[in-house]
Amino acid sequence: MRKATVITTGSEIVEGLIINSNAQHICRRLTETGVSIVRSISVGDDLESIEKAICEAFEDSTVIVVSGGLGPTKDDLTREAVARSLNRKLLFDPALENRIKEKISKFHKAPANTRKQAMVIENAELIENPVGTAPGQLIRDGDVILILLPGPPQEMKPMLESVLSKLSNKRNCSINMLFFGIPEASLDELVQKLPTPKWLKVATQATHTDGVKLRLYAPSEYSTELKKFSEQVIAKINEHFVGFDNTTLEEVVVRGLEASGLTVSSAESCTGGLLAAKIVSVPGASKVFKGAVVAYDNSVKTNILKVREQTIEQHGAVSEECVFEMAKKVKNMINSDLSVAISGIAGPSGGSKAKPVGLAFICLWDGKKSYIKRIFYPQERNMFRSRVVSTAMDMLRRYIFKLPVI
Repeated sequence: MRKATVITTGSEIVEGLIINSNAQHICRRLTETGVSIVRSISVGDDLESIEKAICEAFEDSTVIVVSGGLGPTKDDLTREAVARSLNRKLLFDPALENRIKEKISKFHKAPANTRKQAMVIENAELIENPVGTAPGQLIRDGDVILILLPGPPQEMKPMLESVLSKLSNKRNCSINMLFFGIPEASLDELVQKLPTPKWLKVATQATHTDGVKLRLYAPSEYSTELKKFSEQVIAKINEHFVGFDNTTLEEVVVRGLEASGLTVSSAESCTGGLLAAKIVSVPGASKVFKGAVVAYDNSVKTNILKVREQTIEQHGAVSEECVFEMAKKVKNMINSDLSVAISGIAGPSGGSKAKPVGLAFICLWDGKKSYIKRIFYPQERNMFRSRVVSTAMDMLRRYIFKLPVI
């Protein structure tokens, strides 16, 4: 089995200014490809530090992935560090520079420092960048493969995928699943109660907003048995199962609405249009999403949605009665098959003893029946908003697939 060291460069990572999502993604994809991770380290934008990390990786790794430092500025030093560690030349590629300039000129005038991105390590293979301008490089040195990728995740991810086949030594297989509405401990307990073979490895990961991720992992010769085990898990808690791999709640909802021939609209208060934004982030959402009203202020609830002032006076804007009227009114206004309304108290102020910060009500209305859910999630306001939206999305998922909604 190949062993890998993952090196992410950037002083902003080392200093804690940004989250190092690249390391997590690269390590996960390498593991899924059958490559064992020896270490994952971060180094600053310093030539000696990057070179030292690469030299140390050669001691016990046959795959070295370096992310970052391929841009055109003076602190982009990965090419120079790798060339020095391998004692190879950096060669200027004029054809590559022309391609880079041509890509940049579609948006603005190409700067003079594009030449730096056209410097190629001796005997390296170029990795095409379909998103940005910095090409990656793949270098072979004996049994070792070095892969140099840019730092921006939207550029790094497709480039990594394009070279994974060169590393494939797949002795392991895995199945990744997403569940919602079940605590991590309960999911783990359920899995452990099933007849668990010795070759199976199980890992769970709770997220505060998106649900619980379950990863089943086994040697590749047990791939058929692994699939059967995953089916047993789903059969036990089918109502909580969202999908495989990187499937999201919003993708399942949009595809489900489309398959059912249904449309939806939303009326949002505390979430400020986040539910609508999540839905329209999915390609093809225009087929199922009719529109939304962000009724953040009570005057918008009464003047635009036509929620009765008496309802707000008697029950408050954060109440079952208010979200029910919001859902009914937005459905009629936009003429959708379904509607979802949300109202809550995101905080940090605005709560009371009777209605504390973290309280929210969600209503799903289909024109005949309302499904109203009260949730209490006293967390940081944007984490709260995301969790409320995920809960609303899950209510839609359950309705579409004829599962218990509340």
